[in-house]
Amino acid sequence: MQTQRHQSVLTDKVLEYLLTKKDGIYIDATLGDGGYAEKILESLDSNGRVIGIDLDPLALINSKTRLKKFGKRIQIIRGNFAEVERIVREEVDVKYVDGVVFDIGLRNEHVEDPKRGFSFKRKGPLDMRFDIDQKKSAFTVLNKYPADKLSQIFKNYCDLRETNKLIFNILKARSVSPIGDTLKFTEIVMISYPKKLWNDVIPRVFQAIRIEVNNEYENLKSGLYGAVKILKTGGRVVVISYHSGEDRIVKNYFLQESKDCICPPRMPVCRCGHRKTLKVLTKKPLISRADEIEKNPRARSAHLRAAEKVEVLQ
Repeated sequence: MQTQRHQSVLTDKVLEYLLTKKDGIYIDATLGDGGYAEKILESLDSNGRVIGIDLDPLALINSKTRLKKFGKRIQIIRGNFAEVERIVREEVDVKYVDGVVFDIGLRNEHVEDPKRGFSFKRKGPLDMRFDIDQKKSAFTVLNKYPADKLSQIFKNYCDLRETNKLIFNILKARSVSPIGDTLKFTEIVMISYPKKLWNDVIPRVFQAIRIEVNNEYENLKSGLYGAVKILKTGGRVVVISYHSGEDRIVKNYFLQESKDCICPPRMPVCRCGHRKTLKVLTKKPLISRADEIEKNPRARSAHLRAAEKVEVLQ
């Protein structure tokens, strides 16, 4: 099946906030098809480099083809952005970099390929794995998780409070036979909520399962921490997120790392010893212009936040 090439969002703003040196080393921690990496390399001089990281082997095939014109200026590694610090220091043998960009979202190919199991509109296996080598899939979550754990997932990952009927219907269906495909799961969601809520609830429920399958929130926290560790003073981290949970993680991490003390407010004397590592560059998240959204509907939900590494004072 022919799929539309994934379009990177807010590219101009990514370049504006990320690039500080024409001859720098930059990390595209969610390489995908290489859209950001290509624009970054075109903006650098001949000494500038990009290290691209992605878990999906299919994405790496696409990005290698797209970026081969840059020769040794691009280095592509299969890996999880949660391990960005280890990857850069152990597999690339670089201690510090000038910038890191994260695009925390689905690629077009994930949704359009039924075999990947991300779409609630196309029949496919209950998969949803970014890393096709990992064992846990959406099938595991929906057919093996107990009721209390399913409730926690829907509450924490898609802000659904009324989930009792949904969970009841999941348990009822799998007691007869395993929930085996995406459309079967979509039907279970549909009988659990009034029709007027389907357009809102169904994507959110699929999102929650996907986040659990891929451990997305914890990976994002680990990736942000690792990125700051490998940034040079003056280096920048840019994050594009697509829903409130991700954006909240980024906002809170940047806020925490922009303070010298993170002790509870009632603590009379600082005991945490925390020293600020970041200066926040975006007081509010940047969003896409109307013309970009018209060309690429995915841009509608994109939020960009950026921060700069500061000298850590002891």
